[in-house]
Amino acid sequence: MPRDSAKHGPHADEELKRETEGMIRGGGPAHAEEWRQPEPADTPRGSAQMPPERRGGAPGMTAREVEWRSEIAQVLAPLQYPTDRGRILTFLERNHAPDNMIVAMTGLPKDRQFHNVGEIARAIGIHTEQRRI
Repeated sequence: MPRDSAKHGPHADEELKRETEGMIRGGGPAHAEEWRQPEPADTPRGSAQMPPERRGGAPGMTAREVEWRSEIAQVLAPLQYPTDRGRILTFLERNHAPDNMIVAMTGLPKDRQFHNVGEIARAIGIHTEQRRI
C-alpha cells in the first residue's frame, strides 16, 4: 500500500485526507474545528491586479467599458440577429432590462442593422476589438 507522505504514518494521512475532503469537493469549509479553518484572504475576490496581457477587453478599454460590454452581451444574448434599434428596445423593455441600458440603446442609429453585440457596443461608444482579417 503506497503512502501519501513520508512525514506521517498511513493513519495520519487518512485523517488529513478526510478532514480536507469537504474543502476539495465542495469548495467550502470542511467539518473541522474552527481553529483549523483557513483565514480569509486580505483582498476581496477579483480585486488582485491582473497583468495587462491577461485583462479582458481591447487595448484602450477601461475596466468599466469591459464590464458594461459584458453586461450588454449577457442581456442581448437571446436576441435574434441581424436586428435594429426598434427590435432591441422592444426586446429590452419586454425583458425588464436595466434603465441605463435602455437609455443607452435609444442613442443607436434608427436606420442601421446590427449583426452582433460588438457592433451595438461600438455604436454606443464602447471601444471593442477590431476584426482581424
